[in-house]
Amino acid sequence: MPHPQVLIVGAGPTGLVLAAQLNRLGVDTRIIDKHAAPLELTKSAALHARTLEHLRDLGVADRILAEGQRVDVLTLRTSHRDRLSVDFRVLDNTAYPHLVDIPQYRTEQILIDHLTRHGVTLHRNTTLVGLTSTDSGVTATLTTPNGDTETLTAQWVVGCDGAHSTVRDLLGIDFDGTTYSDPWVLCDAVVDWPLPRNEMTFSSDDNGIYGVFPLPGQRRFRLAYTQTIDATGRPVPPTRNDAQAALSRTGIPATIESTDRFWTFNLARKQATSYRVGRVFLAGDAAHVHTPFGGQGLNLGVADAINLGWKLAAVIAGWAPTALLDSYQAERHRIGQQVVRFTHLGAEAMLLRGDPRRHLRDLVLAGLQANAPARRLLAHRLSQLAHSYRGTAGVTGRKGGLHGGDRLPDPMLFDGITHQPQRLHDRLATDRHTLLLTAPKPDPTLPTQINTLTDTLARRWPGAVELRLLTPAWQVAQAVGAPVPVLLDRGRTAQKLYDAGAAAFVIRPDRHIGYAGPPKPTRIERYLSGS
Repeated sequence: MPHPQVLIVGAGPTGLVLAAQLNRLGVDTRIIDKHAAPLELTKSAALHARTLEHLRDLGVADRILAEGQRVDVLTLRTSHRDRLSVDFRVLDNTAYPHLVDIPQYRTEQILIDHLTRHGVTLHRNTTLVGLTSTDSGVTATLTTPNGDTETLTAQWVVGCDGAHSTVRDLLGIDFDGTTYSDPWVLCDAVVDWPLPRNEMTFSSDDNGIYGVFPLPGQRRFRLAYTQTIDATGRPVPPTRNDAQAALSRTGIPATIESTDRFWTFNLARKQATSYRVGRVFLAGDAAHVHTPFGGQGLNLGVADAINLGWKLAAVIAGWAPTALLDSYQAERHRIGQQVVRFTHLGAEAMLLRGDPRRHLRDLVLAGLQANAPARRLLAHRLSQLAHSYRGTAGVTGRKGGLHGGDRLPDPMLFDGITHQPQRLHDRLATDRHTLLLTAPKPDPTLPTQINTLTDTLARRWPGAVELRLLTPAWQVAQAVGAPVPVLLDRGRTAQKLYDAGAAAFVIRPDRHIGYAGPPKPTRIERYLSGS
C-alpha cells in the first residue's frame, strides 16, 4: 500500500467526509475500515442545516436532499401533551431551514459513491493494530483482508473509528464520562402515524421515552425508545408488540404495521480528554459520544472533519504553519463539551419519570413555547448554526456584531451584477480562504486598497486566498471594475456585514470567520501569517 499524506481510520460519516474534504483540497489520502460494508442498522438519521451546508460544499447535498425526508419541526411531548415545537423554518440565514432524515448507511453510501468518482479507494476489511509516531510521520501497522500484516507511513493519522476507537486506545487517551442506566431499542418500521411527515416527535411519560422520526419511503419511520422493563426489573426483548405497547408513551393513536430488525444499545456521555497526540487526531464518535437528544451526533462528527480537513490541507500545502493544527483541539473540544452537556440535560429532563421536578420541566417547556425569540435561538443551537469559536487563539476581531470564530451568515441576496438571487456562501471560495471586503458607500481610496491587497495575496499566499467585494452601492461596483468579483447587494439582505462601515472578513474554508475588523492590510497579513 503506498504511503499517504493522511491515513484515515474508520469509514463512517466522519471519516468519509474528512476523506472527501482532503481529496478536494489536493491531499493524498487513504481511508481504511474494519467492516466489509456500511452497517445498515445505525443510530443516526438526522442531518441538520450546518451539516447540509458542509455537504453542499463537498458536492453531495443535492443527492441527500433528493433521497432524504425533509423535517421542519421537532416537537417535545410529555405526559401525552405537546409542550414545545421547534420550527426550523425560522432559520433565515441558511439555504437549509430544516432537517433531513436519511438512514446513516445511505449517507455513507452517497459519500462513498462521491469518493469513488473522484478516485479515492476505500480499503475495507482492513484493521489498524499498531501506531508508532516520530517527529516526521506515523507508522501504522495494519491487518489486511487476506490476513497479512502490512505497514505504511503517513504524515498524519486521524482516528474516525467510533466510540470503541482503536486509535484512541493505542494513544492511551482517556475517554471520560458515564454510561446511562436505561437501555434503548431502535428499529425502522412502517407506521400508521397521524402526524404530518415534516414533524419528528420526542415523547416521554412515567414509563420512558419514545422518539418517532420520519424516514424516506411511504409511512416509514425510525422508532427509538427506552427499553421496556418487566415486573422483575429485566429488559423485555423487543418485538413489534412491545414496540406497539411502548408507543403509548406518546399519547398518539398509531399502529405499527411492520418492523425491520431491532437493535438494543446503551448510551453514554463521554469525551476524549485530548483530540490530538502529536501527529494523530481523533474525530467524531472516537472523540465524543452522547445521547441522541436533538440528533446532534453525526452532525458534530462531520463538523470535526471539516474543521480538521482544511487545516491539515493548509499545513501540508505549506502556506500555514504547523501550529494551525493546535486550533483543532481548542475549537472542537469546546464545542464537543457543549454538545455533550446540552444533550445530557435534554435527555435527563425528558427522563424524569416520577420525579416531582417534571412539573417544573413542563413549565419551562411551556415558557419556551410562548417565547418566539427563545424558540428561534433553540432552532439555531439544534441546527448547529450557532456554534462559534469565539475567544480561541486562531481567530480574532469583531465587526458589525460578528466576531472572529462565528459562522458567516448565508443570506439570500439578489446580486445586481449577475441579476440572479444567490446565497452569499455560493459566491465565496470553498477550497481556500476568502477575503471579503465590504463597502457601504463610495470611497475613492478603495481601488488602491484592493490593488494593494491583491498584490500582497498573490505574492505571499498564491492560490490560498481569493478576494471578493460586497456592497449595496452601485457606484462602488462601477468604480472597482474587473480586478475583483463584486457582489452588489441592492436588497441589503447582507446588511449585517457592512452596517458598521467598511470592513474586512477573512472567511475560512469551513465558512467560519477567521478575522473580522477594519480593512487594514497589516492586520489581515498578521492574521493570515498566524502571528
